[in-house]
Amino acid sequence: MPDLPRPDLDHVLEHGGDAWTALQGGHVLITGAAGFVGSWLLESLLHARRARGLDVGVTALVRDTAAFRVRHPALAAAPGVRALGADVRTAPLDDVPFTHVVHCASAASPRENADDPGAVVDLIERGTTHVLEAAESREGVRFLQMSSGSVYGPQPPALDRIPESWTGAADAREPGQRFGAAKLAAERRGNAAVARGVGFVAARAFAVVGPRLPMGGTFAVGNFLADTLAGRPVEVRGDGTPVRTWMHAADLAAWCWTILARGTPGRAYNVGSNEAMTVGDAAGRVAALADPPVSVTRRAQPDPSAAPDRFVPDVTRARTELGLEVRIGFDDALRRTWEWLRS
Repeated sequence: MPDLPRPDLDHVLEHGGDAWTALQGGHVLITGAAGFVGSWLLESLLHARRARGLDVGVTALVRDTAAFRVRHPALAAAPGVRALGADVRTAPLDDVPFTHVVHCASAASPRENADDPGAVVDLIERGTTHVLEAAESREGVRFLQMSSGSVYGPQPPALDRIPESWTGAADAREPGQRFGAAKLAAERRGNAAVARGVGFVAARAFAVVGPRLPMGGTFAVGNFLADTLAGRPVEVRGDGTPVRTWMHAADLAAWCWTILARGTPGRAYNVGSNEAMTVGDAAGRVAALADPPVSVTRRAQPDPSAAPDRFVPDVTRARTELGLEVRIGFDDALRRTWEWLRS
């Protein structure tokens, strides 16, 4: 897997706020470090360590160290990085001297959730509990849970944007909501740990775009990019009317490091773009990246009488409490991702 673009890493460095000062002299445990979000956070931390001369240790918890070295050789070989291969539910953490945790290992794709939802729920809930228990056994650990906007369950049509105060919640009895329900249960376990001295905060991530985004799977923009890169028509698998937002991964990483450093313990923060558009509009913008542009097809036609499905975050809390802003617009995010893919 190629390195992330230097401008993207510099963006995280510049907008990571005072996170780098907070990490000085510490040790960060990143679980799920081989995944999309985990590798972004690991590589941006290493970039900050080099650029700022930080004294910070790093342990990267991955499922398979050999696969990690193949997929991310530069990260695995970076000085001061210890790759620990283990299941997050049983990983030996007693000898890891962490002061900060970035917990990404509970992430799972919708496909994994559909194929074996019980295993995904177990990974999320037991994995989070195991790492939290290790954090509770020491003093003053800051803990970032990579959660998901799916904790809210379906967004009501009349609700323009979902704030963290929204009382809706994913229903574990619904197969399509089990992932979100498990994430919410993990958050509640983390909030309980605050009383035991853990600085637990949750980042509820919405849709993301950027280098390393999986293509040819269940991520709409990833599929659109794969189609465009292959020179074939971009296929919208529905009617194109759902309303979504996509945040560039460099903004996401900068937000996550800031939330880890300065987020209020026991609090969740929406992490996502505030630039809403339909999936069909996004498909058209991706198709226009090619020269000449490729066409766009839809599997279904819109029903004019149906209210569009929405999944749009309200990011007021992150903006007002932590000074965070979406700095990379969608078109710029696409351009950056496209240039990385073509290079």
